[in-house]
Amino acid sequence: MESIRRKVFGIDNGVLLLLAIFAFVFVFPIIDNEYMHNVFVTTAYSTVLISIFSIIRRNNKLLSLMVIISIIANIISIFAQQKIVMLAVFIISAITFIIVAIILIKDIAASKNVDITVVIHAICGYLVIGIIGVLLNTLLLSYNPGAISISDGNDRFSSLIYYSFITLTTIGYGEIIPLSVPARSVSILMGVLGQIYLTVIIAMIVSKYMTGKKQTN
Repeated sequence: MESIRRKVFGIDNGVLLLLAIFAFVFVFPIIDNEYMHNVFVTTAYSTVLISIFSIIRRNNKLLSLMVIISIIANIISIFAQQKIVMLAVFIISAITFIIVAIILIKDIAASKNVDITVVIHAICGYLVIGIIGVLLNTLLLSYNPGAISISDGNDRFSSLIYYSFITLTTIGYGEIIPLSVPARSVSILMGVLGQIYLTVIIAMIVSKYMTGKKQTN
């Protein structure tokens, strides 16, 4: 497919998205300095949004528009910390990432052979679902600060990234738990989505790999 095979500056489009997500999920939480922390989270998140352009089909105007709106909203949120603004930012971003996850899954399903590009897109899809969990849990906390048991001494957003991905992988160490009914529903949703994604995508990849191997023989 055009979107899954496209390259940007000679680099596969999926690699750009994967690197951006990796920085946001794994590098951002370890930054302790408050000023650098705020700068980096904004930069890392905006980079993830910008990198989404690399996987967008030329005729997908809806996702292009959503990404642009998300980037603008993210920048506005730096200067406007009102609750309604933050709520709008996370809702728009959540919808954007849901569309991205659907596109990645459709691209994987439409690919004829299994190669490194397909594998990278599969990893990106899984991590994108985790980011959706981060956004949903952030929305819950903006509405109800006691929805999830996060200590006031810890950075809330870093803790939400940790909690969302631990829930997605169904590891669940138990030091952060959902307290409200909506938070528990989101927790169940993320755990189920994570397992369904792995089951379906692995089945797709194995099936395509076996089919390609038979054709080669």
